[in-house]
This record gives sequence, C-alpha cells and structure tokens, in this order.
Amino acid sequence: MIREESEQIIYRMYEAFNSRDINSVDDIFTNGFYSHPLQAGIEAVKKAWASMFERFPDIRVVVEDLLVDGDKAASRTSIQGINIADSEKQPMIIELIRLENQRIAEVWGLTNLGEFFGEKRKG
Repeated sequence: MIREESEQIIYRMYEAFNSRDINSVDDIFTNGFYSHPLQAGIEAVKKAWASMFERFPDIRVVVEDLLVDGDKAASRTSIQGINIADSEKQPMIIELIRLENQRIAEVWGLTNLGEFFGEKRKG
C-alpha cells in the first residue's frame, strides 16, 4: 500500500467521525478490526462514537500530524467542540494505526481527555 492510500484511509476515518457517519465504519475497518483502548472490535467503535456524539454534539477531531510508514501510521489529533472551562490545555489523542488490505485493522491510542473530566491518572 502506498503512503497516499494509507493517508486517505486514515483521513476517511476522521471524516466519518466528524460527519457522524457511523455506517461507514464497516467500510473503513477490517472485519477482524481490534481497538486496543476499547479492547473490542467494530461494534464497540460504533457505540463509542455514538456515545461521544450524544454527550458532545459539537465534537470534532482535527488531524494535527499524520505519519505513515508502510502499513503503520501515527496520528496526533486535537478534539474540538467539547466545553472545557478554564483550561489552557487542548484535548488530544495520539493513535497508532495498523492497516491491512486498504482498511484499518488495529488501533492503539492515548488521550488526555480524562484530565478534563476529573479522572486521575493511575501509575
């Protein structure tokens, strides 16, 4: 898979999120997709997205950086559209993505969202 194709797939995932197109998840992710943060597959992604849309109707993900190397990619995204009172920090997500057959096969992720909702880091 060439770099441009990989980038298109990843941007398509974020655009699907931003346009609330949960149905396109089936076309973007492989049948055996696994989300390490959710410890589950495609249906968990759909539920997580729907929950975010309900909780934060104006939520939007903006790609700040995207690095692609072969079948792997790393993205840094900022999150907009959630009301963060009195914070100078920007909510962010860092994701490592593995691609397979022009689809997303695996995702690992880290976020600082918990800091904005009173969740304390462990360890």
